Amino acid sequence: MDRAPRRRGVHWWTSVALILIGLLVLLAIAVQSFSGQLLMEGRYWADLTRAISNDHAERVRQGRAGELPREGLVRSWYLPGGVAPPDLPRPLANLPAGNYSSEASLLDDAVNLEAGTTYHAVVADLPRGRLVTLVDIEPLEQQQNRYARLSLLWIVCFAAVIGGFIAWLHANLVRPVRDLAARMQAIDPSDTGARLPTDYQREEIQVIAQASNAHLDRVAQFIQRERSLLDQASHEFRTPIAVIAGAADVLRQLPLPDASQPALARIEHAVEDLSETMVALLYLAREAPPDDEVTDVTALHDFLPHVARDHEHLLRGKDARLHCGALEPTFIAAPEAMVRIAVSNLVRNAIENTEVGLVEITLAQGRVTVTDSGSGFNPVEAARRYRDSLRQAVPARGQGLGLFLIGRICDRFRWTLDIDSGTHGTRAMLDVSASVVDVP
Repeated sequence: MDRAPRRRGVHWWTSVALILIGLLVLLAIAVQSFSGQLLMEGRYWADLTRAISNDHAERVRQGRAGELPREGLVRSWYLPGGVAPPDLPRPLANLPAGNYSSEASLLDDAVNLEAGTTYHAVVADLPRGRLVTLVDIEPLEQQQNRYARLSLLWIVCFAAVIGGFIAWLHANLVRPVRDLAARMQAIDPSDTGARLPTDYQREEIQVIAQASNAHLDRVAQFIQRERSLLDQASHEFRTPIAVIAGAADVLRQLPLPDASQPALARIEHAVEDLSETMVALLYLAREAPPDDEVTDVTALHDFLPHVARDHEHLLRGKDARLHCGALEPTFIAAPEAMVRIAVSNLVRNAIENTEVGLVEITLAQGRVTVTDSGSGFNPVEAARRYRDSLRQAVPARGQGLGLFLIGRICDRFRWTLDIDSGTHGTRAMLDVSASVVDVP
């Protein structure tokens, strides 16, 4: 049987959504930080340095070499006659004209000034000397690194907030709901006064618990009404049944004409069937006991011959006989009344469909098999009626209680019923192996 797909809860979907949002935000921060880093490492600074060098060269041509900046991020030195001023970095003093950078991967030429210094420089030839222009981007790069560390701190804080919120959801939503479900599952159906606690911290869980308790109150009232009605009906039915059975016993002692004997036998059989039916209905109306609770044990191999003898009267007027075959010693944890109803219905059905031949009852490996040599019946129709009886709360009109009770009894004890019909008879197999117990 295919299992239904597992449905994810609100906590799972909320956690996934928060994680995805967090990943998108982290990706955006990382892209922004990487893009800012490219500005520091790209050719933008080389182009900017060349533009500054051209501007400063124009100043030199105009005779304003003294206005060249010697301090700050942007510095320029004019070297007339190739003489280098003392504040010019030594690695730049004798370089030919060209573009230079400490980023060797960006430009063809790279000259290291000082350890940890990041710069871009342009050396330009002028009519009477050379112009050296230097843009120091080390402070800017340090500032960018600080921003990157700050972004990383924001990433860690954001991830911590998301993780904390998910943990808060689990502690305040998932865990209380699971606790409420576990408490609901642990309620004993026989304890009509059991209720759920309503002292949860979250108002939403309190509302669910209160609504569940209100529902339990209504169910308890309904069960009480049903039990009262069942007890009253049991008393009202048992009294007339006992009266009818007593009257039948009195009539049996009287010298009645032979013509009244079949009618009296039908009355006695009807009383027996009604008594068994009422016992079954009262038993099935009660809550099933736990698996570890001790229940009645029936010796099935000793019980089946009694069932066969009780149904021999149904063969009167027929050229058929009822026989018990091999009966393997088997003990089952089920009341005799339930076994009698289940097996009796199968035996009666076999006798009703057999006019000539044999009806045989066998027991092997926890399976009761009733085989007849009758005309058989439509197995499709029988299977359909059996499945319908399992789905219905009450038997359909005109079908009787026999098949309904077998279905409910099988449902209670986890038994299975298999009917195989053909042109030469029917084989009904009741598998009671789920209730088989070892008796020392």
